[in-house]
Amino acid sequence: MSLPWIIGIGLALFTAGGATAWFAVHHLSSSQKTSENPIEALTPAPISQSPIVEPVSPGPVKTSPTATPAAIPVRETRQVYWLKVTDTGNQLVSQEITVQKALSRERELTAVLQTLLAGPSNPQDMTTIPAGTKLLDLKVDKTGIKINLSREFGTDDGPDMLIGRLAQIIYTTTSNDPNAKVWIQVEGKPLELLGEGHGIEVAQPMTRKFFEENYQL
Repeated sequence: MSLPWIIGIGLALFTAGGATAWFAVHHLSSSQKTSENPIEALTPAPISQSPIVEPVSPGPVKTSPTATPAAIPVRETRQVYWLKVTDTGNQLVSQEITVQKALSRERELTAVLQTLLAGPSNPQDMTTIPAGTKLLDLKVDKTGIKINLSREFGTDDGPDMLIGRLAQIIYTTTSNDPNAKVWIQVEGKPLELLGEGHGIEVAQPMTRKFFEENYQL
């Protein structure tokens, strides 16, 4: 082999070896630089937290209202007056009745008079008030008790019966207040004469005392 050829091969090998060595050195340097760079700390992602649920105070428990027992009506004792025939003549007799206590005296007295106008339940008692007589109106004020009766009340009859009729109305109306004054009307007009022809005069107002002093059963 000639010398020039040998020299050429040597140069080629030297050149190849140098390139290889450079590449190795350069790769090592790059690796060191990479390893020298600090590793950045990874910030952990925030852990999602469920919102704190506050306990809810329970509302008031609705309860059904307790049923109020119905009030028992209060009853009042009153008197209704009838007539009884005796050996000495007619006599007033009282019968106790009970009526529901009302907020107004008018309502209580109306119930009493309606019982009177309905007639007696005892066959031994009698009434001189004509059948069909109605109470049209009743008012109580500071001047007394004002009652308005239907026209049947003024029907004519014998004097004894007319006096008895007047007595029944006056005494029954004043059963709760014996001193009360009674104003009597028939069809809205003041009663001045009870009955026709042989009727009896009626004073206004009427009281128990006036009746006892001026009339006789």
